[in-house]
Amino acid sequence: MQLGIIQDLIALLPMENILPLMLFAPLVAAFIAYILGARGARALTLVVTFVELLLSLVLIIAILPNPGVMWYEWYFTLSTVQFGSWSAILQIYLGVDGISVAMVFLSNLVVFIAALSSNHIDKSKNLYYMFFLMLQTGLLGVFMSLDLISFFIFWELVLIPMFFIIGRWGEEGCEHAAVKFFIYTHLGSAVMLVSFMALFFLGPGTFNMLSIKAAPIAINIQIGFALAVFLGAGVKLPVFPLHNWLPWAHVKAPTPGSVILAGILLKMGGYGFIRLGLWMVPQGFARLSIPFAILAIFTCIYAAFVAMGQTDVKSMVAYTSINHMAWVLLGVAIGGFAIGGGATEGQLFSASLAVQGAVFMMVSHGMISSVMFILAGQLKYSAGSREIPAIRGLMTKAPRMSAVFILAVFAAFGLPGMSGFIAEVLVLFGSVNIYIWSGFIAFGIFVTVGYLLWTLNRIVFSDPDPEKEVTEAPWSDLIAPILMMIPVIILGLWPDLVLNLVMPIVNDMLGVIP
Repeated sequence: MQLGIIQDLIALLPMENILPLMLFAPLVAAFIAYILGARGARALTLVVTFVELLLSLVLIIAILPNPGVMWYEWYFTLSTVQFGSWSAILQIYLGVDGISVAMVFLSNLVVFIAALSSNHIDKSKNLYYMFFLMLQTGLLGVFMSLDLISFFIFWELVLIPMFFIIGRWGEEGCEHAAVKFFIYTHLGSAVMLVSFMALFFLGPGTFNMLSIKAAPIAINIQIGFALAVFLGAGVKLPVFPLHNWLPWAHVKAPTPGSVILAGILLKMGGYGFIRLGLWMVPQGFARLSIPFAILAIFTCIYAAFVAMGQTDVKSMVAYTSINHMAWVLLGVAIGGFAIGGGATEGQLFSASLAVQGAVFMMVSHGMISSVMFILAGQLKYSAGSREIPAIRGLMTKAPRMSAVFILAVFAAFGLPGMSGFIAEVLVLFGSVNIYIWSGFIAFGIFVTVGYLLWTLNRIVFSDPDPEKEVTEAPWSDLIAPILMMIPVIILGLWPDLVLNLVMPIVNDMLGVIP
């Protein structure tokens, strides 16, 4: 009955489809926000992002009975292009399954929390919120697209507003960070675009992802496409050695920019590996399973050690993000093994756990990293610095902020009862049954626990410095991180809220018989 009410509600929406409404509403609101001016732009952004979050929940309820198939497919033809005897339809083609919906919900949640934490933006507010809402449209388009051209359009659309958010509203040196971010990510995108065109001419002659997935494609073409996806999505994730842009962008970006970067932009990379690789060219991805798994383990341990050496809290959290995203690549690599053939029933089950863990890690890390970056930004206002050696006695001077910071740190290193623990356990248990040596990634956990507890000891539980003033964070600055910690704890206790969405499509992808 409840499902019927939801379906009737969606039928009343414009175009009788929820996806185009969710996709284009922020884009329309972006231009209205620019016209409204500073105060009106913030109010409109908060309303639009909150409504988008509610629509995400409606979408989850609507597809929950069968998240293993595509729902609410919608297309709009942009053009038809002739290439000699070839004819290419360029279109915006939308649709969602369980994995897509999980990412859509995460996008809208992170964007809403980032909007709440934008209260310290004090210049060109209408322009800032215009770019902010444009960014939301780009993010949603990536996770809804079922056509390579529309996927690329939205993938690139994300770069433009984020470039300006970093470069105009960031800290000193932000212009260099913005340019570095744009060059790295755009070059990766260019490689993907070339691979899209190559797949069109050498493969089934279409940009439709569903048609490509169903078509027989030569294994060498699949491998080449998978490598191109690695370069494009690997920059976003990011993995070693494509990660160098990330710490710069995080440190120099304004706090809401860092929240969106870590909370959802990095997840575009993980989603690209799954949707364009594991789901669309499975056999090519299967051939690269071992090198991807090795690279994931190296990236995790390398990033953990580099994070331990950072003195800026933002920089430390940035490398922690690289560390955690490596778990996503490992889970996806294990899924590639299962698709390659020859896997036993037990190995297929393990691979399914690993891929589910990869998706769960994206959702979990998106929420946890958002909290960590908001608090890192708040340290600048409360303690006058983000440098770890310069902050002492936070628990004594700012107990409210310290309590939230401690919870966020516990979540970041995977304390049981938090969502990060579920993600790591799923990937680890699923991986070691396939490649026993993949257990070495657990070393990254030990290093992460060590440096995060060391950080707490230095800045929270240390004795206050009487010569340095530390003020308590106002409740208005703590609302966003406190709200975001709620789903972190809920998913740590009730992971099926995400796994019930993800499991059917993962099992179908890997050929697991329920």
